[in-house]
Order: sequence, then C-alpha cells, then structure tokens
Amino acid sequence: MFNNNNLSNIFTYKNPKINNLKGDKTEIEDIESEFIKSISLLNTNNIFTNRNYINEKILKNLELNIEEADKKKSLNKSADDDYDSNSDEYNSLGEKKNLDTSITKMRKISIDFLSKLYNEGLKPYSQIGTEIEFNKKIQFKNNLCLNLDNPYVHSFTELHPFSFFYGNKTYLFDKNKKKKLILPEPKFIKIEDLQIEPNYTKNGIYKGIRIDDKNGLVITDPNITKKYSGLVSNIIIQILKVPFGHHISLQIKMFEPKTLIERLTNIFSFANKYLIKASDKNLNYIERFKLVLTFGFSGLYIPAQQLKPFNPFLGETFQGELPNGAKVYCEQVTHSPLCCRFYVVYHNIYKIYGYFNFSVSTEKLGSVMYIMQKGPVHVNFPQINETISYSIPKVKILNATSESNRSNLYDGFFSIVDVKNNLRGVIKFNENKKCFHKIYGDVFEYKFKKDFKFEEDKIWEFSKKYKLNSKKYKIIANINGSFIENLIWNNQTLWTIDKIIPEFIKPVKNAIPSDGRYREDLIWLYRSFYNSKNEDERLLYENIGQEFKIAMEKFNREERKNRQKNKKKGK
Repeated sequence: MFNNNNLSNIFTYKNPKINNLKGDKTEIEDIESEFIKSISLLNTNNIFTNRNYINEKILKNLELNIEEADKKKSLNKSADDDYDSNSDEYNSLGEKKNLDTSITKMRKISIDFLSKLYNEGLKPYSQIGTEIEFNKKIQFKNNLCLNLDNPYVHSFTELHPFSFFYGNKTYLFDKNKKKKLILPEPKFIKIEDLQIEPNYTKNGIYKGIRIDDKNGLVITDPNITKKYSGLVSNIIIQILKVPFGHHISLQIKMFEPKTLIERLTNIFSFANKYLIKASDKNLNYIERFKLVLTFGFSGLYIPAQQLKPFNPFLGETFQGELPNGAKVYCEQVTHSPLCCRFYVVYHNIYKIYGYFNFSVSTEKLGSVMYIMQKGPVHVNFPQINETISYSIPKVKILNATSESNRSNLYDGFFSIVDVKNNLRGVIKFNENKKCFHKIYGDVFEYKFKKDFKFEEDKIWEFSKKYKLNSKKYKIIANINGSFIENLIWNNQTLWTIDKIIPEFIKPVKNAIPSDGRYREDLIWLYRSFYNSKNEDERLLYENIGQEFKIAMEKFNREERKNRQKNKKKGK
C-alpha cells in the first residue's frame, strides 16, 4: 500500500532546496485512513485517556493548520469493522458520541500533519545530500565524534518530526545558539528492524540464564552481568547529590531498548492459539474456562527478561499486531501510580482489556525486590456475551543490588474467575521452595455475589487464604506443572513450552506520534545494542542515550509540576 516515501520510513531532514515531494492523492488518503483506523479503534473503547497529551504536544508545536483538516473528505470514512458504524452509539468517525472532542481534534491534527509531511519536502534522509547550517559535528569523550556521515544521525539543529521534546526550549538546545542541539538527534529505527521476530523457544528466551531450582532464573551471560557493575555505588553517589537538587536516574546500560508497555503485551502472544477456539458458542463453559486459563498462564514466561525496560511517560503508547491482524494497543495513563491500560481485539471474535498498576517493594536493604502488577485482565467473547477475568503473580528479584547471582522468579498467585458460570481458579507460585517454577492450583465451583467486582486486593487476599484441595468447594480440576515448562489439568497437558510456540506481536508500521519507538533515549540505546561496530562506538551510542534519558526525565518532571499547578488552578 505504501511506497518508499511512506510514514514507516521517515528518517527525515527538511531541506528547502529539494523539490517538494508530491504524493499521489490515493496514497495520501491511504495514509490518512491508516491513522483514522488506529485512532478510532482506540477511542471506541474509551479506555485510552491521555494519548492525545503527547500527540498534541508534538503536533501543535509543528504549527499545523487545524482548520484545513476539516475539509478533508477522508474524515467521513468508517474507522474499522470492529464496531457497528450504523449504531446510534457511534458518530460518523467511529467514535463514541460521549468522547471528549479533543480526541476528534487530535485525529484532524494527525491527518493534516501526514498530508503536510508527505507533500512539503520532508523526504527520506537517505535520498538527500548533507547540509547543516550551524553544527557539523558533536565531539564526545575519547576524541570520538558524530557527524552527518553517521547513518544514524538525523540532525544537529532540529528535532525529528515526532520527538518527545517538542515544546521545550531548555534541555536540548545550546543557550548561545538557539538552533544548535547539544545532542545528536537520531533517525527513526527502521520498521523492518522493529519487526524482526524474536526466538520464543525455551532456549531462546532463557539464553544466558541458568535455571536454578532454588534461586530462580539466574543471569550467567557476562555481557548482561557487567551492565549491573557499579549499580550500588552509582546510586549512592547520586543520593549524596540529592540535597543539591540532583534527581536519581538509573544508568541506561541496564536497560533494554523497549518500553514497559511493549514488553507487557508479550503475555498476550498466545491469544490466537487459544481464544479463537474458546469463542465457539457450542463449546462447554468448562472447556472455555480451560482455554482462557491456558492462554493467561502460557504467556507468563515470555517477559521474564533480566534487563529493565524503559518506564513510559504519561500518554506514551504502543501499537502492535498479531499475524492474523488482531490489534494490540497499550497506553500509559497515569504517572502516580504507574498505570497502563491495554486493549487487544480480533474482529468480533475476542477482546482483551484491562489495566496494570505497577508498584515496587523491597526487603533486606533492597537486595530482594518485588514488582507488583496489580489489575485485571478481562477476556471477552462478544458473540456469546461471556467474560472471564484473571490476574497475574508478582515478580520477585533476588540479589537485586548485585551484579552476580542476580535472579528472578514469579511469586504469589494467578487467579481467574468466570462469574457467569460460577467458576473460580487459584494457581500458587513459588510454593515449593525446592523448585521455584513448579505451580499448584485448583479450579472449583464458587457462588459469586450479585455485586461481585474484580478487585485486585480482595482477589489476592482470597488466593492467599485458599488451601489447595479445599473441601469447602467442589473441585473441578487440579492444576500443576511449571511456568517455564508446561500446564497440566487433571493429568491432561494443556500447554508445553516448545510444542506450542507463541506468535510475535509486531509493532505496526504507522504508529501514532506518542509511540515509544520515537523516544531518543530508546533509539540510541538500540543503536548501541545492534548497530555499533566496536566497543568504543557502542559506549558512544549508550552515553548519548543516557544524556537523552536524563534530559527527558527533567523535561517530564517540569511538565508534571505544570500539570499539578494547573490542576490546583482548576484548568
């Protein structure tokens, strides 16, 4: 549908001496339609609340003419086949009528921006010559420097089109020269690189990790363990600087070039394997419950990585797609508490939605860390009007302050309920201290109250008190197995790690501007991982990423203060 000048390949630099690129009208409408589909689908579920915060910040600062977007005929197109456009519940744009009008405005801004981007000379960087007015290179330590000959540098004088820094005048620009950046602005990561399929086999996921039955998944890869060297001393030094206005910032070397909201969507990678079959209206409700339980449990091993993902900023998003076209969306909706919402949909077959509140607690002077992922995952089958909900266990990290013998494991409970059919299940993790990955649980009949709500704290408390093989309830099935090997229901194996391989959720080609792939710190860390020719170059890209990370954190702290001030003023 797109040629080489489409949105997925915008590694751009605006050069007024280049003839304007005139796009074919049909192609422009196709790009507009892609945005309409993506944004409308998010809106129809009314769960993505802050996405337009980043998008408007970016696009408004590009000085777009919003009025011109009103004239575009493509705004009347239907957004997606996942809702009924003739229903009174939706307007002609596929929005719920009670949505905030700012989201409609956001769509107009996005469409107008795409047309301008396509027509006004913003060409793929690889097709144009090198021209810089002010700074021709930026010098770094060890006499290393970057210039425009570097294939990953976008500009030294301007931000890329979707930069998260639009709107700031302080953190990236030279005080003496307004049009000079103090850090090199990167080009986008190519979509074909973002869509490289990972190895989801057991050996692929746990490469560089030793499975220690008592201590969990232990890092053995020296390339990873060295990333944690000096962690404690670095934090102590930063703490000593706090009285002087310093803010603590974790070193980027212990991060992976992904955001938290992208990583967490990995747990939905088995959706098509189990939920399409579970949507069959002729299926017994116990069999449907069994399939949803298997779906929820089987994806837990995939995000068990040792490097830290980036914390998303308010309004940051991720858009992905499964091989059959099922759409995956996730957004950071609050900063405190750290909370993201997600939505997965495959036509009228199944929907997955809910949220996670993230929190951290520590023991033993920080050497033991617990990462809580509170929140429900609702699996809905629209054609039969049934919903099954579950919650996932917490993550326990051992030797968290050390670079040696650092490990992680799941701890707590996987809880699942089918209120309509009075079914409930509890699976306990880390019960067997001799083998951390073994799991034990029951599925049983349970009479829910009419006003039952899936409240995480109450669900957790029930699971904690529940005793396996309880005589209080009628047991339907005993559950056992291992979260890194298999799941067994009454001696029937439902899932085995290397026999049923998950599907890769590919990042979409045309993500909206708030997508985490446009973050400068993440892009430069990606270059250090995959595009550096030697150790000096790897460290160079990593250090640039660290400086961008610090600048982004400062910028977002300032914006958070502004939001708090405006909230007090009633704005």
